[in-house]
Amino acid sequence: MENENSLKNLVNTGNPNALGDQFRALALGDMLRALPTFLRKKAPAADGGSLATLAALVLAEDGKASSISRATVRAGGVTGELTVVAYGATPSTGEIAVGPNGDIVTLAADAITDLDVVYQPEKYDTVEVTLTATAGVVTIPATFSGRGVVLLLDATATTGTATGRKIVLAPGAGAPAAGQARLNIAKSTVTFAAADAVTAATLKLAVASAIDVDALLTAITTIA
Repeated sequence: MENENSLKNLVNTGNPNALGDQFRALALGDMLRALPTFLRKKAPAADGGSLATLAALVLAEDGKASSISRATVRAGGVTGELTVVAYGATPSTGEIAVGPNGDIVTLAADAITDLDVVYQPEKYDTVEVTLTATAGVVTIPATFSGRGVVLLLDATATTGTATGRKIVLAPGAGAPAAGQARLNIAKSTVTFAAADAVTAATLKLAVASAIDVDALLTAITTIA
């Protein structure tokens, strides 16, 4: 049975003396950032975090994509509606996808210069850590992996044979090719190419939000 004094119901009463505290408890700005987002007249471009065959719409660090609802091209090598393919898939001509790092990607050869996209952002907290790697593998601290890593937003090798920013691949098993990095399936480690001999790296991670909005809205609250 629904709680009469849940935070959701008390927010609905609109008590001006309580709304500020209620919005802070919910982190309202984070909730707004996670609303469906409308991008208009954008031009995807090459980016070091994505494969060289792709063009990317590099999204705000706190607004990476979970899914794409619709994408329409006004001008480019292809025009009209694009076909949305699965997260992490490499788009073919006329296709669009959420890239492994949460940016939106199209085929570079499609040469799109005027793109509208409607997408659903992920909801997460962003953290940045510099960690050592053993045999090319960085273990994410339990502080973050225990909460749940959502995305590897960026991976930059700071020491090793080949340093610099790496292309982020979809989570998977095994080591990637040179110049690339990926989460494992459990999202508890990041693996670099053996040839890159990475011994330390700076990672930007999206981790599950510390504020559980679903639980807060449902539970009884005294913020009234």
